[in-house]
Amino acid sequence: MLLEKIVLGVTLAAPIGPVSLEMIRRGLNHGFLSAFIVRVGGAFGNTLCLIMATFGLSLLTQSPVIMNICALLGAMVLIYLGIKSLLKTKNIDVNFSEKSATHSYLSGLMTGFVVSIANPIGIMFWISIFAASYQPDAYTSHAVSLFQNSAIILGVLLWGVLLSGLLEVGKRFFSNRFIKLITFSAGLMLVYFGLKYGIRASSALYAMM
Repeated sequence: MLLEKIVLGVTLAAPIGPVSLEMIRRGLNHGFLSAFIVRVGGAFGNTLCLIMATFGLSLLTQSPVIMNICALLGAMVLIYLGIKSLLKTKNIDVNFSEKSATHSYLSGLMTGFVVSIANPIGIMFWISIFAASYQPDAYTSHAVSLFQNSAIILGVLLWGVLLSGLLEVGKRFFSNRFIKLITFSAGLMLVYFGLKYGIRASSALYAMM
């Protein structure tokens, strides 16, 4: 269960997005730490949204029907994100020569944090992820639920370490083709998780009828 959530976290973080673009911009100019600190800031924002989502669903966990409906909606969100990643793969064009305006670690931390929470549907996104991956038998309390889902954040950070490490090595490992491959692969995995959680939720709802 924990391993699956770690993989889900890596998959969610891998597609190219605002945080990843900022990591690439800073990492190619200033190395590993400048890139990774942006992801750490993003992880703080993700954690805040995850905590709010977990306790926001605390009452709904008492109703299996509502939780499975939320899980089905969450699965649809994952499938949507996966398809979106697949479709935008051909349009990715990163400017690797763009210079980072600042080398401040605090600036990088705040940039990652603000970008991760700036999306007005951020909390709804994490509610969807929580509901889609929710398994009643796996949780004995909301504290345990939060701990289990924190593995998603760990996956996000692990991807941050890998991407930052590649950026430290240098530009020769980076190209638009490489980034497109990562985004495409992550899109497939998101569709896989969405279908898996969707089938599980649909089966549970069917059994309740």
